[in-house]
Amino acid sequence: MVIVTLLNIIMSRLLAGSGCRRLLAADGITTPELGINGMQGIFEAASVDARTARKSVPAVGQAASIAKNLDEYQFLICSLVPSLPDSDPSKLQLQKYRVAIVAAFARLAANLKEIRPGDLAQWNRHARSLLEETSEAYVKAKSNAKLQVASHREAFEFFGVPEDRIDAALRAFYGQ
Repeated sequence: MVIVTLLNIIMSRLLAGSGCRRLLAADGITTPELGINGMQGIFEAASVDARTARKSVPAVGQAASIAKNLDEYQFLICSLVPSLPDSDPSKLQLQKYRVAIVAAFARLAANLKEIRPGDLAQWNRHARSLLEETSEAYVKAKSNAKLQVASHREAFEFFGVPEDRIDAALRAFYGQ
């Protein structure tokens, strides 16, 4: 039930919304703070002094780096998707990764409110695989290549948005 609700809220916010926006308020790499903008109905804003936190929890630095790249890809995807026809399978693939990235940020925002090294290490592992997959899918879509994108289903599960449910929701949204 919770999974379906999270997925439905993310879908309605991303697909019905207009305009592209960044999820990070501060990246924790070029700024002392790692800050996440809230997304109404999905997650609250969160921030942490990354420079101080990484001294006791090195995983904070890795999370900042991964989050910065995920945010960049979700923004690039948001900018590219409107130019793709609804019939293009890349459009659905890219939207799927964007949904998963938002779910990843929801989990990271919760992790930043109470930093637990084990939770953050898990987030880093799954977010890194999501980042690799997203990068491959974006490159494939931009180059019209026939690259095979390796799927890491467990990352989608970890972030609470199972891949098969995202696929079904996107097909329904785009009338496929």
